[in-house]
Formats: sequence, C-alpha cells, structure tokens
Amino acid sequence: MENRRNILMDCDPGIDDAAALCVAAAHPEAFRILGISTVAGNQTIETVTENALRLTQFFGLDVPVAQGAKVPLTRPAKTAADIHGKNGLGDVEIPKTDRKAVSDNAVVFLRDQIMGLPKGERVTLVPTGPLTNIALLLKVFPEVRERVEEIVLMGGGACKGNVTPVSEFNIFADPEAASIVFESGLPVVMCGLDVTGKCGVDRETAKELAGSGKKIARAVGSMIQFYLNSPAYRNRPAAYVHDAATFLYLLHPEIFRGERMPVSVDCSDGITRGMTICDARPTRPEGEYHTLVLLDADEKKFLEYLVEAVHMLDARLDG
Repeated sequence: MENRRNILMDCDPGIDDAAALCVAAAHPEAFRILGISTVAGNQTIETVTENALRLTQFFGLDVPVAQGAKVPLTRPAKTAADIHGKNGLGDVEIPKTDRKAVSDNAVVFLRDQIMGLPKGERVTLVPTGPLTNIALLLKVFPEVRERVEEIVLMGGGACKGNVTPVSEFNIFADPEAASIVFESGLPVVMCGLDVTGKCGVDRETAKELAGSGKKIARAVGSMIQFYLNSPAYRNRPAAYVHDAATFLYLLHPEIFRGERMPVSVDCSDGITRGMTICDARPTRPEGEYHTLVLLDADEKKFLEYLVEAVHMLDARLDG
C-alpha cells in the first residue's frame, strides 16, 4: 500500500466519469483517493455533485466530495445531456445517499487536501471534466504546485474534436481554464480524443455487463448501453469510455503510446475555439515539453482491463 498514488479527482459525472471512478475504486492497492471535486460539464453542478455522492457510496468509497464551479471562468455553462441523459448517468438510477458535499468551494478543498499531505508526499490530479477548478487552484493557490506530481487529464485532441471538427467538449467548455493548465509548466498527460477513440466498449460487452447479476457490472453496462443508443454512438460499433483512460493509463502505461510536445489552447470565439494545438513538427522550437500527448492505445487490452476492474469491484464489495 505504501506505493499508492495520492489522487484528487475533479469530475463531472457523467457516464465515463462513473466508469473512471469504478476503475479507481477497484484498485485500492494503486490509488489512495483523497477526495473528489465536481465541476459543471456533462450536467449541471447540482446534478454532477449528487452523482459523485451516490457513486462514491455505490462503489464503496469513503472519500469526501466537494462541489465546485457552476460555470466556466468567462463563458456560459454548456452541458451534454443529450449524450449522458437527464441524470447524467444514462438515466441509470444509482441508489440515493445521505452523504452531503463537505464544501461548496472545491478550490479551497483541493488546496487543503494537497497542503495537508505529509511532508515529501505529492498528489496526482485527475481532471475528467472542464478544467475550471484546476485552473483556479493553480492561480489562487500557487503554493500547491510543488506538491503536484502530475496532472492526468481527459480532454483535447491532437487531430480532431467532438463538439466542433477541432475541439473536444471539456476544453471547448472552458478554453481559458485549459490554457492556464497547459501553460502551468506542471507535468501533464493529455488523454485526448486521439487515444480515447481507441478506448471503447463494444455492444456485445455492454450487453453482457448490463445482463449481469452483479450490481456494479449491471450499472456500468447499462450506462454504456445508453451511450450506444445516444446520437453520438447510435451508428457505431463501440462507445468510447473517454475518462477511464486516465486511471487505466496510470495502472497500465505500457498499453499506451504518446509523444511529448507543446500544447496551446485557442481561446478565441472563432471556429477553432477550444482547439488544443499540439506542435508535433520536427522543426518545432527546442525546449522542455511538459505535456505527454497520448496518441494510441491497445484497444483489446483497454477493454480487458476495464471489464476486469468492474468485476474486481463487484467481487470486493460482495466479499
């Protein structure tokens, strides 16, 4: 247990956020989850915070949840209810909980969790939604920087988008915040659409999980089936479980391939708003590149490890 990573997850649950949290919960030998903060994204802040509270109980996690930013730094909020459903979890009903958020100020919560670590310990930040909270944390409390080991985020894309032809949802939702994070100089691992497009669950596997007699498998499978019936995936053989790539990268970096490169974010109001501009040119300026852009993954291994985590968590909770 001594080699566990300290983790703070910042999320907007979200079907794929739920799958990511499931992976983390299934591996207590690898992750010490210090807390979860929420940000408006896939649904409103009230909905995603309630989802985080329910999911922590459902997955057997005794960790604090703090409510975060309701809106981006400078722009109106944008949700993805058409992809994630009215409740944000594919309309799958996760049991209600009496748990309450420990704070309505996620930025202070994150600061306190980080600075409260024993001397010499650091934390890995895992943001799977818009980067509003993380940007505010780095700007308002710069003292946390020396305690952050790395930021492993889901967002962006080197070659494509999903909200626009060139912009991914999390970055598009708050490009100013994303720009602050990528320009922070901290080590960043970008799990963008280039790699998450290889991180999918096919229809047969989703059906098998949803038909399980075990509660975690049934819930995760049913959420992914909702994905598959949504406008984004209706005509595709598999649904991308984007956010799960973050924790599976931390568990199994050997199944991923990436390249270090400079990344900047387009914060304009034009057609390229939210684009993550990844400079892969052989002639790019020399320097230390702080961002590892993941570009490929072993699709079969990703699915194997994801399904394994779901069954592991069911077995642990049943035990």
